[in-house]
Amino acid sequence: MERLRPRRPQVGTKGKKIRLYANFYTISIPSADCFHYDVDINPEVPPPIGRRIIAEWRKAQFAKSSSADLKLTVFDGRKNLYSPRKLKLDNGGDSGADRISLPEDDDKQKKRNFTVTVKLVATVNMERLHRFLDDKGESEVPRESLQVLDVLLKARPSDLFESVTRRTGGYFYEQYEPRFNISSGLNTRNGWRQSLRPTYRDVLLNLDIANTCFYQHGPLVLVVAAFFNKQRIEDVPPRSFDPKTVEFQRLSKFLATVNVNITYRSTGRRKYKIRRLHKESARKTTMKLEGESAGPMAGKTVTVQQYFMQFYKLNLKFPNLPCVQIGSSGQLLVPMECCEVLPNQRHIGKLNEAQTADVIKIAAVPPPERKDRIDKGRNALHGRPDEKNPLLEGWGVKVSPNMKEVEARVLPTPPLTGSADINVQNGAIDFSKIPTKFYRGATLGCWGVAVFGDPNRIPFDGVVKFMMKLFDGCQSKGMKIIPREWRSIIVPQRNLSIEDTLKQVNAAAVQAAENRVPVAQMIFCIFDRGGPVYDEIKYVAETKLNIMTQCFLAKHVFNTKPGVTINLSLKINAKLGGINAIVEPSKHLNVLGRPVPTMVMGADVTHPPAGADGGVSIAAVVGSMDSKFAEYRAAIRVQPPRLEIISALGDVTKELLQQFQRRAKGRLPERIIFYRDGVSEGQFGEVALQEVSALKQALREIGAANCKVTFLIVTKRHSARFFVKDPRDGDRKGNVMAGTVVDTGVVHPFEFDFYLNSHAGLQGTSRAAHYHVLYDENGFNADDLQEVTYRMCYLYARASRAVSIVPPAYYSHLVAARARCYRQGGVGGSSEISGGSGGIDSATADQFSPVTERIRETMFFT
Repeated sequence: MERLRPRRPQVGTKGKKIRLYANFYTISIPSADCFHYDVDINPEVPPPIGRRIIAEWRKAQFAKSSSADLKLTVFDGRKNLYSPRKLKLDNGGDSGADRISLPEDDDKQKKRNFTVTVKLVATVNMERLHRFLDDKGESEVPRESLQVLDVLLKARPSDLFESVTRRTGGYFYEQYEPRFNISSGLNTRNGWRQSLRPTYRDVLLNLDIANTCFYQHGPLVLVVAAFFNKQRIEDVPPRSFDPKTVEFQRLSKFLATVNVNITYRSTGRRKYKIRRLHKESARKTTMKLEGESAGPMAGKTVTVQQYFMQFYKLNLKFPNLPCVQIGSSGQLLVPMECCEVLPNQRHIGKLNEAQTADVIKIAAVPPPERKDRIDKGRNALHGRPDEKNPLLEGWGVKVSPNMKEVEARVLPTPPLTGSADINVQNGAIDFSKIPTKFYRGATLGCWGVAVFGDPNRIPFDGVVKFMMKLFDGCQSKGMKIIPREWRSIIVPQRNLSIEDTLKQVNAAAVQAAENRVPVAQMIFCIFDRGGPVYDEIKYVAETKLNIMTQCFLAKHVFNTKPGVTINLSLKINAKLGGINAIVEPSKHLNVLGRPVPTMVMGADVTHPPAGADGGVSIAAVVGSMDSKFAEYRAAIRVQPPRLEIISALGDVTKELLQQFQRRAKGRLPERIIFYRDGVSEGQFGEVALQEVSALKQALREIGAANCKVTFLIVTKRHSARFFVKDPRDGDRKGNVMAGTVVDTGVVHPFEFDFYLNSHAGLQGTSRAAHYHVLYDENGFNADDLQEVTYRMCYLYARASRAVSIVPPAYYSHLVAARARCYRQGGVGGSSEISGGSGGIDSATADQFSPVTERIRETMFFT
């Protein structure tokens, strides 16, 4: 398929116009050519050391040529060096080689030698970037021109702050502050993230606050104590260091790859990497002494504790702690108390629930504070407006001192309909305070309750009281619940497996319904904690027993907060085939109201967490089945790890089209709007080429070749933020209102994209979704596509408010997450537990079970 990425038809006009500040700063960019040099440092080094080496290289070259141009060179830390003017290397040439020495980190008296070869490889035409921005013949962004500016604008911040470079931009973090220590041995560091964004006639510097987690540093025993959320190592229960326990595995996983200094000697190499936790303590681990260094002890077997007393006169305080294995292969055993964790080590991996909550408390700041911190970041990274920046001046580059101001529009709230019209306030509906019932309430006749855990902690009377309150909420919204005798359909797990418990509850439910149905419509599952219990319930119920389940934690049984029963009733009604609310298509969905069979689709791919080797990625695709875009069906495929393209998109599309055809009495859709989630900007071209081609091929094969397709990418993981200029245009927290759309100023120079803030901010600063149209046979104008997208955000079945991304994209994300349960034992998804059998690292596609046919015909994922 040829590249047919549509141009922006025009900017939208509907809605109330307002002015916003966007966290972008205009950059003036040079027009003159600049020069690209390849850098080879032998032996290879990480970027921070590479920058130190190039700083010394500049001095060596300056001694040869006295050229001031060397001070203007910028280096990316790896292979690329750029200069605004052509350098005269080694007294006039285009290449040069130097021998550079740096002191060893462990021993400043020793020098480490490097050979640095720098060679001119290209002239970078910056005028091409200007032509692209002005829409004068350049259809693709000149990546090398942007790369020059990116490296230039990272140079000063990298010298001043702890820096991390990723594909999404540069991150610069402030110094360690103990007050930002969080649970389980980590510390959150505040900083900023910057990247470049080409827009119409401008290149913009996108700047936002950033937070990431580093390991706490200092004595290893204190870091280990902090991992167990204790102040002292003596307070950690000894059982936590038993190799058979989950706690030991978690700690070993946590410490693997952490860099430490050994403290028992002051000479020789001291910096090492922990490979794993040893299974024995210093008191129990033995070694045989050999070689001349053993002296009279040669040939004797001693414990690690005895060894350190004999050779280092060190009486260990904690000999019962496990040793750590350090060195290239973990060949060296060192007592935990003889190591110090080095500073500035970023934690790679998934945070647990407590850590995530801690980070959110620190990072989620209201809009005025966020804007102030971003403005301060602009000055910290690039200098105050009254402060000279010789590097940028030498390149002819300036960074605007103020955030860019853009025009936005607030789209009108759509009329929502349940059993009657519903009043919506800034994207939210309070079902608990309005008498309006669901648009279509479901009937629940065959049901049961499974209680997993200690019956003494989840008593029968408490379960009954909660279920009655839940059913009252469901019935108040128009659902029909057929009552049953409680003692016959509430089944505690006791000593049964999860599968046998569900079978027993199902049998009780079917019997209570007088065997009128072969399987229960729904089983309510109550348990103390989620995790493995939840995973196995979904695995057994949805792939083996053909049973719909609704799970909730026992804490809600005893402390039912306002809104819990309403939120559960929304999910239950949708799972049973009901519809909570609609935006009437014939009146309020504009072009979608025409009598043309239309399917709205969403797709997402989830990958193994950072740090996992192997495993699988899971692709999920959903499609609407009704004219109101309220009912969806899902298809799942497991594919190789970190493959973003949905390899079986053609097959899953035909699967969903066949379900649509059965519902529509033989008709196939004539229009598809496809919202694709989770694709980075660098993959837009590949995704558009392969996935749109697969989609069109599937339509031809099923007999719907004339179906017109619109394909959009939905992105939430970006750093654009918007702030109201006039506080009267925002909500009471200072966030932009639900329905705010931006399609000028900070968008693509000429392609069809827009930012839509469809939801009301609940915590921190709202983040709009970014929609980018990659293919459009339907010929949408900006107003229609923006309005349709916004109005569908009110149709998310699990929430009583408009959500932040369009529901099909949201549903696909839920389905992909649910599919992780469909392997015996699950795949986890957490980096806390070491890989091993049954873990995420070892999952393969053939180990996943498909959802049963009956479950597939429902919205089981709500």
